[in-house]
Amino acid sequence: MIFNFPLSVLVEKAVEDKISSMLLNLDLGKKCIIFADDNVKKIIADRVADIVSEKFEVRMIKPESAEKNYIENLAKTVSHYDFSIAIGGGRTIDAAKYSSFLAGKPWIAFPTILSHDGVVSSRASIENNEMKISMQASGPTAIIADLETIKGAPYRFMASGCGDLISNISAVNDWRIASRAKKEKYSTLIAELSLLSAKACMEHVKEIRSKSYGGIEALLWGLVCSGFAMNLHGSSRPCSGSEHNFSHALEKLFHEKGLQPAVHGEQVALGTIISLYLQKEDWEQARRIMKKFGLPVTAKQLGISGEAAVKALAAAKDVRDRYTILNKYKLTEKASRKILGRLGII
Repeated sequence: MIFNFPLSVLVEKAVEDKISSMLLNLDLGKKCIIFADDNVKKIIADRVADIVSEKFEVRMIKPESAEKNYIENLAKTVSHYDFSIAIGGGRTIDAAKYSSFLAGKPWIAFPTILSHDGVVSSRASIENNEMKISMQASGPTAIIADLETIKGAPYRFMASGCGDLISNISAVNDWRIASRAKKEKYSTLIAELSLLSAKACMEHVKEIRSKSYGGIEALLWGLVCSGFAMNLHGSSRPCSGSEHNFSHALEKLFHEKGLQPAVHGEQVALGTIISLYLQKEDWEQARRIMKKFGLPVTAKQLGISGEAAVKALAAAKDVRDRYTILNKYKLTEKASRKILGRLGII
């Protein structure tokens, strides 16, 4: 496995004055393609494109779909450029990440929200027949974070990012369980990096809730380190366990009913409470922390029915082939309903 760390990281309150010099120092070529949706274009991407176009040939693309076939076709366009910049949230970053990987071109992550740990992850979350799948991609050659832009995004996205980081705790517990069952090899170093990301987030609750620059940076670096943990291991195992199974099961239910899922970090946060309970860990402390961040701790707060939560928990074990605490239980809908009632989720 080959894993390349970003060659450069630019984190400033306002990054416009330093973008061109950073790109020139990276020496990636002269032709740049910028990924951004209409909303992000208005907020910052148009300004960035104007700045970059002074030194580079620039084309801007709005990702029209997260579908695998669409992104594979998009890679043909990306192949005619030297590098790409993904400005936006998860969908935009994943489209740029996967298309650039297929085209064999470097890409730069420019997150405008901090809703999950995919900023530097070498995995891309895309859709195949409208179902989310995780595909091998490549990590970014560089990261650009404009703190003022991130500060202007709705707080809900930051809370979601915190939920994704806190879920590392139950994910690492599941990894240990899999190791004890001789299903996977456990790495203390990588696991501790994953847990460090969660700890950094939880120790900056006030700063993150107030959206201070220090809080934004703490969350950003937590998400970056979480992504590094996955890249070092070569899979999402250090940061994704039974709580993510629950989230994926919810998404499958939403898809079958033609509904939109909730924000990813909110779903895994709720799943983390369930997983920690099943792991016989301190789920009540996790619940208190979730509430401090303003994350949903009940099905109603997440915007789903109690029955949807029950069905998702009962189906979670079979969502993917990854050994977790769920493999130690045969959770029927009746048992799932009892557990969710005990936790106050329904």
